[in-house]
Amino acid sequence: MPFPSTTSPTICLFRLSALGDVVLVLPLVRAIQARLPGVRLTWVIAKGAYPLVAGLAAEGVEFVVLDKPTGLGDYVDIHHRMSERRFDVLLCLQASWRANTLYPLINARRKIGYRADRAKDLHRLFVRESVEPRRNHIADAFLQFGEMIGVPAPAVPEWRLPVDPAAAAWAAERLPAGPLLVINPCASKPSRTWRVERYAEVARELQWRHGLTPVLLGGPDAGERLVGAKLAEQIGRGTIDLVGRTALPQLVAVLDRARLLLAPDTGAVHIANALGRKVVGLYTAARSTRTGPYPRPEFCVDRYEEAVRKFLHCEPAESPWELRVHDRRAMDLITVPDVLERCEAALAAG
Repeated sequence: MPFPSTTSPTICLFRLSALGDVVLVLPLVRAIQARLPGVRLTWVIAKGAYPLVAGLAAEGVEFVVLDKPTGLGDYVDIHHRMSERRFDVLLCLQASWRANTLYPLINARRKIGYRADRAKDLHRLFVRESVEPRRNHIADAFLQFGEMIGVPAPAVPEWRLPVDPAAAAWAAERLPAGPLLVINPCASKPSRTWRVERYAEVARELQWRHGLTPVLLGGPDAGERLVGAKLAEQIGRGTIDLVGRTALPQLVAVLDRARLLLAPDTGAVHIANALGRKVVGLYTAARSTRTGPYPRPEFCVDRYEEAVRKFLHCEPAESPWELRVHDRRAMDLITVPDVLERCEAALAAG
């Protein structure tokens, strides 16, 4: 249902995390801004993800930044913060128990969420309308919320992910001027992480062929730091190890300077893609057409269907669209020649 052209609608977006999903909300934000110039847009977001899109505040997006609620007192505090607010629409972009229990604390005339086959944790009890389920990309599913309020999905997604100027200056001081091969080797789940020795072989080959400087990114977790140290040692000459050494705005700034990003299914893929950088993503746990670079994952190595047949013993076409493969052996289906071929194709594309 579209808004009358004479109104300045108030719309609340609710997406707390994770980093990749927060980036994938951007095409929806840009579509709403383009279609509804007078819109007053509020985004309820988690404290950890907020720095990724904080620059949108300069463009009129208001943020309500939440710490993860852990007790009754936290919910009371959120209620007090939101009790005086009234929205025309609440777009419930997250279906999780924590998100669902927060939706009643937000006053909105319309609350739009997911249907039962995509909803989790009793989500349907907390929304009044729902988007039609489709076998599509996560970003397309977000854009469907726009369709519910008269904002059509754009033919070409618009990102304009802000890059913090101070972080950009930090990256310029620490990185060489030449082309960078950025590798974010770890995913949030070990089942999505490729072998260190295979990353190293690809990096050394691309160093030799194209003169790319390897730069390693990742989070501060001890396991990720260990992977980064091992990978830097195996690649050798000229490798810059920044794993656990960047704040979120600095990570964005490094990705903004990448010639190519190599990574498994993780948030860095979506950040680099939103910045217009070439991405070679490694996918076996989920379909690249659902969770990969949007809208075209043409440079990804996708062995998802093979993994479903081998480890789940079923046919992908007959399986739920959201089905995941959590077997750690699945990433071994991706070979070094697979990845080098996609890297060469991405580099040749300019």
